[in-house]
Amino acid sequence: MIVGYEGTFMRLLYCIFFFYATILPATEYIYPVASLNNGATILCIHQHSPTNIELLEWNPETNHTEQMLWSVYNPAWLQMLPDNTGFSFIDNGRLRIKLFQKRSPKSIDFDEPLFDINGLQWIDEHTCYCSAYYNDNFALFELHDDGTLQCLHWKKGSDYLYPQKIDNQLFYIERCTTENSTNYHIMQCIYHYNDSELIADFGNTPIVFLTMISNTQGFVLEHAQNIDSSNLTTLFTYHEIKNQGGTWNKNVLFSFSIPTDLLREGSDRLYESLLPLLPRIVDNKIYFVSCSNDNSFLEPYFYSLSSKTIHKINLPTKNGHYFVPMQCGNKLYCGGTLSGDKKLLALF
Repeated sequence: MIVGYEGTFMRLLYCIFFFYATILPATEYIYPVASLNNGATILCIHQHSPTNIELLEWNPETNHTEQMLWSVYNPAWLQMLPDNTGFSFIDNGRLRIKLFQKRSPKSIDFDEPLFDINGLQWIDEHTCYCSAYYNDNFALFELHDDGTLQCLHWKKGSDYLYPQKIDNQLFYIERCTTENSTNYHIMQCIYHYNDSELIADFGNTPIVFLTMISNTQGFVLEHAQNIDSSNLTTLFTYHEIKNQGGTWNKNVLFSFSIPTDLLREGSDRLYESLLPLLPRIVDNKIYFVSCSNDNSFLEPYFYSLSSKTIHKINLPTKNGHYFVPMQCGNKLYCGGTLSGDKKLLALF
């Protein structure tokens, strides 16, 4: 009888815990993703829950906000079209294009199935390039808004990720996996040509989110080989790669810590994962966020490329996170944990 009672009690306790866990409100976030008319209009992602985001149009002068897409869409990885007539986004794995003059977004159906599209960048208003999962590996593709595509690079056993096109040069991360190890390289080639050159070898150190600002300078993010969900924070390191006198060198610039709750399953998880937390280069500064042992909330900093020093940005204390600032016109706007009026914070 005692054993049966304990079993019933534990099942009841589990049901009560599950009930309260499911009704706990998810943390909401808001952050800028693009701007129009020199910052007069700012496009923002409002995250309602780890499985639902919406796109808002916000006027910072009047504080007027409007929803830009129907709530059936989850507009991740938003990219403005080069002519600013609209934008693209990835909605549950599908590429969609929304023109400002059209009521609804257009879905792009490709000649061949592509999965896990990432790193998408537009060349012109009809052509873009990206990395996508194809035939058991990530490959690089050129995509067209009529649904046609061209595979730029694919190799069995290797993943090609986070492409960056500068003029006629294509840079990307190569992840090579064997039975014994996984190695990471940054590669360079002429766009539309297969012959690639290794310009930076990171060995078995995982790297993601390559960003090139010229054909001689770029940045990449290092993370741990295994992100331990039991750790309160996860450490990331930002590297610079630079071609000096014909030789590519890599340098560690700074490290920062992110609360693991933002990356793992739970009510605090970010729908777009690391995207709103990626460092941003503005002029001669790199803006980033980090948390400390004394404060579990993310706070903004910048790294000066000229003085090679880190500076904390002093902002009003709040019960929540600040995300990486974005330049919108001549101001920087900082998102983060949602405040009551859904207003972004203008830094300066």
